[in-house]
Order: sequence, then structure tokens, then C-alpha cells
Amino acid sequence: MNYILIQECTLKKHNTLRIDAIAKNMAYPLTHKGIKEIYHEYKQSKIVIIGNGSNILFSKNYYDDSYVFVSFKLMDSIDYSNGQIVCEAGASLSKLSWYALENGIKGYEFLEDVPGSLGGAIIMNAGTYEDNIGQLVDEITYYDIDQDQIITEPVVLNDFGRRTSKWTDRNCIILSTKLKASREQQVEDYEELLDKLMLIKKKRYLKQPRNYPNAGSVFKRPSLNGEDFYIWKLFDELGLRGYRKMVQ
Repeated sequence: MNYILIQECTLKKHNTLRIDAIAKNMAYPLTHKGIKEIYHEYKQSKIVIIGNGSNILFSKNYYDDSYVFVSFKLMDSIDYSNGQIVCEAGASLSKLSWYALENGIKGYEFLEDVPGSLGGAIIMNAGTYEDNIGQLVDEITYYDIDQDQIITEPVVLNDFGRRTSKWTDRNCIILSTKLKASREQQVEDYEELLDKLMLIKKKRYLKQPRNYPNAGSVFKRPSLNGEDFYIWKLFDELGLRGYRKMVQ
């Protein structure tokens, strides 16, 4: 068996809002084949992929046998091979950014404090207002649920859009990726990369205090006639920064 099943598992540490709920069944795939086995074994259940839990709001206190939750926390390896970073879906974006730093590979600093794991990041092309994960991807391996096949295919930049990708509306699960990390990208100045990464981290911590559980930004950037508008800028222009309305 290529997965581990835990019963009566708390979901509190599987969501960034730290909502306390219990899952009767929690599955942890160990390999690519593991996710296929889970879908074959529990085809009559609702299978919920929770990733790093940064975009999940649990509505029940207890999820019975009609649900199976799947976490990729045991599929989080990161390695370097043939000029690419090979990364499994369960790796956090923070872990990926530090791996790149430790190996002198630039271009990954912006991911340090982006919530979530790589699999979910690919699906919604996660990133910041300037950069996104899609610009780093060379190849993706995913499980096509409808075809019951594990597929590996090259990636082009047009496969990604603003917080979306061609996999967003497909019935599939990202398993692993190969990311750009050519020798030309590698740098020797470790301290320079570290300074940049820590500056990004500091700015985000100042904007998003961590003394309470949170799910990061919940605002969707509006657009008009092809032009995007930054939410923070709109709030500032309207004098709404810090505005609160208490609901009884």
C-alpha cells in the first residue's frame, strides 16, 4: 500500500485558521501511485484534498465515513537534478524558497511567505502582486481523475493566468513538478539572496501580523478593461485602511 490511513484525526493543524474538527479518515499518500490507490479504495466517498489548508473553512465538527481527507505532507521532497529543482506537491512554498537559497539559486525569494503547498500553488498560480509560481515551472506530473492516469507534460507560460492555470478547472491533482534552476541562474553570493529573502519576509510580517490564525489575504484583485487594480491601493485612496464595522 502506497499511502497511510489515520482514523479520528484532528484537522486543527491542517488548516491555517486552526479550526478544530475531526476527520474519521485521513489519508497520506507516500508515492504517486498512492493517490490512485486512495481514489480506487474510496470511490464511494467524498475525497477532499486539503494541501496546506490555507484556503479551507471547515463547516462541520466531525466528518464521518462519507469523507476522506487527503494530505500530501509526506510527499514533500525537494531535490536538484539536471539543472532543475524536482519538487513534490506537499512541499511548502517557504521550504522551496529556502532550498533554493541554500543551493544558491535565485528567483525563488518571493515564495518565502506565500502560504500553501506546491500542488495548490500550481493549480491557482500562487504568488505575489509581481511574481507567480507559473513563471518557474518546466514540467508537471499530475493524476487525471477522470482518465485514472498519472500524466507528465511540459509547461509553457501561457498555461498560467492571473491566479489560475489550465489545471484549475480540470479534475486532477498535482503530484510533482520540475522547476527552472539552470546553472546560469545559480549565484555564489549567498548573503545577497538571504538579505533579499529576509527583507521580503519582514515586509509581509509587518503587513500581516501573525499573532492570530489567518488565511492570508482574502481579497480578489478587481480588473477593468484588462487593467488590474491593487486592493491595498484602492483602500488607501478611499481612506479605508484600518476601517472596522462591528456586527452584532
